[in-house]
Amino acid sequence: MDARLIQAESAYLLPLPSSPERERAVAERIAAGEAYQTSLLRGVTHLLARIGDALFGWIERARLRAELASLTDRELADIGLTRGDFDRVLGEPKAAAPQARRPARIGAQQPA
Repeated sequence: MDARLIQAESAYLLPLPSSPERERAVAERIAAGEAYQTSLLRGVTHLLARIGDALFGWIERARLRAELASLTDRELADIGLTRGDFDRVLGEPKAAAPQARRPARIGAQQPA
């Protein structure tokens, strides 16, 4: 076998000439990767904060609920609250009211 390189083989060993378009594409790819990592990190941080609030925030909300429940209706009115406002003040979602079922139309086929 001949150890000498032919001109076509040596072309593969040389670095490609750099063009402004190629450099711009590489820079955009790197910037997109960094933006993706940043957004992923922000999302994970937000998720962990929400899990922490769900696990440990209930202690603070329970303490606040107990303090508000200990106030009289007159004291609550003085600060502009009612007992029905506790969930809103504490940031807890209200329990969804059960949906009433609509009666079936006459002549409509019933689901099997």
